[in-house]
Amino acid sequence: MSNKISLPSSFFSLNSLLVFLLFVAPTIQYRVELGSFSFALMEPLVLIVSAILLYYQISSRRKLIILKDPLVFLFAAITLWAALIRPWSLDQRHGLSDIRDWVIPLLGFITLITTIRHGWRHWITIYIILVWLSALIGIYQHLTDSFRPFIGELAAYKTGFAISPEEDRLVRASFTAGFFSHPNEFAMYLFTGLMMAIGKYFKHKQMIFLAVFLLPIVLSLYWTFAKAGLLVMAGAILFIWIERRVKPNWTLLVSAIFGIVIGVIILWQVALRVPPALLVTFWWRVGLWQTALEVIRAYPTILIIGNGMDLFALQAYYNQPHNLYIYLLLDYGLIGLIWAFALAWHLWQRGIHIRAAGSMVAEPLLAAMWIGLLGYLVVGLVESNLIGVELRMIFMTATACWTGLAREIKEKIQGEAKPGRAIYVG
Repeated sequence: MSNKISLPSSFFSLNSLLVFLLFVAPTIQYRVELGSFSFALMEPLVLIVSAILLYYQISSRRKLIILKDPLVFLFAAITLWAALIRPWSLDQRHGLSDIRDWVIPLLGFITLITTIRHGWRHWITIYIILVWLSALIGIYQHLTDSFRPFIGELAAYKTGFAISPEEDRLVRASFTAGFFSHPNEFAMYLFTGLMMAIGKYFKHKQMIFLAVFLLPIVLSLYWTFAKAGLLVMAGAILFIWIERRVKPNWTLLVSAIFGIVIGVIILWQVALRVPPALLVTFWWRVGLWQTALEVIRAYPTILIIGNGMDLFALQAYYNQPHNLYIYLLLDYGLIGLIWAFALAWHLWQRGIHIRAAGSMVAEPLLAAMWIGLLGYLVVGLVESNLIGVELRMIFMTATACWTGLAREIKEKIQGEAKPGRAIYVG
């Protein structure tokens, strides 16, 4: 019996517009302030769009189907844990807001993977185009040192790689930020799109695509001056090049471990030889990590019930530790840290299984996005890149694209292997 659903033709245009808005939502990082209450611009947009799409699913199928994907459970788990502990934060307003900052991206993630069942390549192409347009805006920002409508106050002091000889320090740079509040957050968005674009390039090997799409994204990412993002970008590009040439999974794992060891040695040797001013931002982060550990030692209950970020902000010279794993440990305790490791392990293992099935050979997009998601977590060693609602939505959207495409390819293979089996197209 076929489970294919017939949709009215008028729905497809509305459906596409609404899904498109979900992709656009986290790219405009603006908060609406209403006295003691504030919300990100993307929050009502994602809520409204998700409500319409999910309502249509319920009304047309008489039920809501949520895929039993491990990532749904992982994202739901951290959301539930946040709902249990964050209301008791020292700053209750911040704690309650944090719950909302998990619920809304989770809702967007579920909406995407349940609404789009076929056509993920189409939506990934749209994602790349949106990143490319943002990159062009970023290039304009760099060239003119202007037009940063939503930039935060502290981000205005972003430094590049140039050193002032008189003061022996890094000087302010003309950075790219798109419509984000900080160039480092813009860099994470560019990075996810860049990895998708690299996957497209490996699929078609068109030089015009390399020049027109890849180059602007790389330039805009470089001009964010997000140093960790740039290092991980270089490592990710090298890793995908190796992945395309290494067949057995165990050989890829050995290559990855060997590459990490060599990379650490190279970075250590470079650090010993570069001007000290270039390492100021790194040591600045180390100071924040030390403060975080001191806070945890002073308040060991943080390991159980979290809610340590407000205590950290009272003692540190910056209000967040610039480390994803320390941030999760502070705000969610050991449960948060275990969740991060479980997420990383699941993404690695799932990618290995997809690769073993041969899907990454036929579709380089899967390999590139897989490496991009792992790279996102690597950048987390020096950035708290899941700390806000937009960054969480960006990561979950990129994850939805990867898992959705993998599922679509798997269903197609199964459908071809079993003639007459209907594949649901939603």
